[in-house]
Amino acid sequence: MRLGRHGGTGALRRTLAPLLVVGALTFTGVTAAHADEIPSAQSVAQAQARAAAKADDVTAVRARIAAATARVDTLAAQAAAASEKYNGAEYALQLAQKAVTAAKGKAGVAAGEAEVERRVVERLTLGGVAAREPYSRLRSFFYDGGPGAILNEIAAYDAVGDASRAALARYESKESVAKTLQRAAEVAVAKQEKATAAAKTAKQEAQKAVAAASAARAALQRDRDQLIRELAHAEGISVTIARKRQKALEKLAQAAQESANRPPADLSELPPSTSTPAPVPSPAPVPAPGPAPAPIDPNPPKRVKGVEAAIRFAMQQVGEPYVWAGAGPDVWDCSGLTMRAWGAAGRGLPHFSGAQYATSVPIALADAKRGDLLFWSRGGPGSIYHVALYLGDGWMIEAPRPGKNVQVVSVYASTTPDLAARVR
Repeated sequence: MRLGRHGGTGALRRTLAPLLVVGALTFTGVTAAHADEIPSAQSVAQAQARAAAKADDVTAVRARIAAATARVDTLAAQAAAASEKYNGAEYALQLAQKAVTAAKGKAGVAAGEAEVERRVVERLTLGGVAAREPYSRLRSFFYDGGPGAILNEIAAYDAVGDASRAALARYESKESVAKTLQRAAEVAVAKQEKATAAAKTAKQEAQKAVAAASAARAALQRDRDQLIRELAHAEGISVTIARKRQKALEKLAQAAQESANRPPADLSELPPSTSTPAPVPSPAPVPAPGPAPAPIDPNPPKRVKGVEAAIRFAMQQVGEPYVWAGAGPDVWDCSGLTMRAWGAAGRGLPHFSGAQYATSVPIALADAKRGDLLFWSRGGPGSIYHVALYLGDGWMIEAPRPGKNVQVVSVYASTTPDLAARVR
């Protein structure tokens, strides 16, 4: 049967009407039931603001931890520089003491020589006038007026000849020298007293700097737990998890640093190297480890033997702690380590980085070879504050600062050296 046009449409509408009503009711019910679960634009904005604030809090706390750690490192570096300044003051005092000893010795010798000439003059004078002047009177007159006066008085007697006048000239010359050297000795004593005071002041400053670094390190350890709690609160996690996360982050940073500064397996076995650190004013990339060790010459030149003896000694101290003014046997500061290392090779160096540079042969930094000394300064030899022993191929060994141990690191581990010297 074929349906008519209007009749068919009406029937279809009558059939679908109940279904449309049910569908509309169903859709309306679902919308009403879940309308409260859809966030508004304001809620989204507020949530985003809370997340941003939380991230800012986390960043701020971590920045405080990093700042505290950096402050400890800075104070430790300052303590190391102050310690080296004390070494310099002690070195200056030693030089002053030697100068006093030498000046007093020279003054004493000159005074003795003048006294010998004085007695010659006295003997010649007394011999020339013994017949006319009683001995006791002449001695009294001699000591009252001096050799010049008595010779003038007896000139009328024509008893003193050329020998007496020559003896008098020698005496006066020796006496003048003795007085000059005595004044030099007095100046040396004054310098020694000044150097003693400077050494005392430098020691106090070094002690304060080391104490400040130690106190900052202790404060960091003490405050760390509080910072970790603040970090946990900012991240919305437990303190235990926050502590683990922070420790993991620090380990990652340390591992990255160690990886960048990791030296060849055994630098003590590297042959003499011609490669140089070739530092630049701005931070340079860490150099790749040097070439594989070549066979070592069984009969190396004399200097090479000394270099290897110095490096062997220094390598044996790796892991031992930095202690200000330390020069062994198991604690070290920077110049104490290089002094003893080269001492093991039969070379004497002062316990002061500035003096080590002055008593060695200055070389261009680009010419540095294995065994040479690398120096850090604030603008020249007069402001040197740190020294390390170059191992070749971009590596060095140093006693860095309080809180650190003797270590082998890249020349580029932090700031690059600006001076170098070769031990004579």
